[in-house]
Amino acid sequence: MRTDPIRDKVAIVGIGASKLSRDGGRSIGALACDAVRAAIRDSGVPREAIDGLSGIYSTDQPTVWPGYVSESLGLSNIVWSNCATPPSANTVSEGILAVAAGACDYAVCYHSKFRWDTVSAAARKDPLRKAPRGAFDPALSMPLVESLGVPNGMFAAFQRHMHLYGTRRDHLGMIVVNNRNWALENEQAVCHNAPLTMDEYMAAPLVAPPLSALDMDMPIDGAMAVVITTAERAADLPGKRVLVEATANAIAGKSDFFFQAFDTYDSYRLLIQRLWDKTGYGIDDMDLVNIYDGFSSLALEWIEAAFDVRGEAGRLLEDSWDAKTGRLLFNGRIPMSTHGGNLGEGRVQGFGHVMEAVRQLRGDAGSRQIAGAQRVLVTNGNNPVNAGMILRAG
Repeated sequence: MRTDPIRDKVAIVGIGASKLSRDGGRSIGALACDAVRAAIRDSGVPREAIDGLSGIYSTDQPTVWPGYVSESLGLSNIVWSNCATPPSANTVSEGILAVAAGACDYAVCYHSKFRWDTVSAAARKDPLRKAPRGAFDPALSMPLVESLGVPNGMFAAFQRHMHLYGTRRDHLGMIVVNNRNWALENEQAVCHNAPLTMDEYMAAPLVAPPLSALDMDMPIDGAMAVVITTAERAADLPGKRVLVEATANAIAGKSDFFFQAFDTYDSYRLLIQRLWDKTGYGIDDMDLVNIYDGFSSLALEWIEAAFDVRGEAGRLLEDSWDAKTGRLLFNGRIPMSTHGGNLGEGRVQGFGHVMEAVRQLRGDAGSRQIAGAQRVLVTNGNNPVNAGMILRAG
């Protein structure tokens, strides 16, 4: 076993979020500042001690660069900063590594999302949500819910999966309904008051067969942030710490998801195996899995990788499905994405998966709390942009 050199040496000590909504009435920058401010307050770290700042700032606009946050909040002691690509766990991983390397003492990592017309058909009716010309358009100048953009690769990949392995659309439905049902217990989730049954899922009109709009993450206005420091410094802070066991990412196989049925599983499995190798753990050591669900079809292959059941995800989902509660319980005891995921809580590109892991491990998840939760597997993204980590109670 190759023990991760950062294992138990780095901790997440604060979390914060803005309001998550379909229309927050706030700018993308204001949302980011709301989340960063809340995370710093939650951590108990003095503002002047914050010396690291990392955000998602990329072609997937609109995003907020670290200079804006630093100036807006008066963070005048920044000696390390970073701009990461989506998904959100990437910026968290960068902060973890920076603290471990001594590049900074207290890093704040954040991401902020705004519901522009390139990702939301409803936003096309609002002139204030018109993306500027030249902005990166993940759907090729069409809303994300139409069939000529990102869903093109997603539906083709899942059609291939159905052909090779006999996977069915109701298997995706189990993932979607599970996440939507957990969102009912998350007051911050945009789908907190929007229950969904399997029958309703199956009856939804298809956008890019076999995917419906319910299989795609929910565009929102919102931001999230975490504060990271060493485990040693964390011991002097007032709140509960959550320790980092390992973090990893991976690239393998085809990575063009616009025009082909791109590969995801090989990169997922490489990442997961790296986490197991660095910690000596396996899936049975996890108490919760927060599986990335930018699309339900991505989540299905993450499940295959995490549980090492390539081509058998349908069987695993059927064995884990409780039709009465509309939830999944893997291996008879491991729940998935208790915050609702991107599909139920809202699209902050996987940041909620990290936040929920921290809540569960601190014992702060309210009615969603998993009794005795000690370790959580978090996965984010697709191939080639992904990240994963194992967090444990401190």
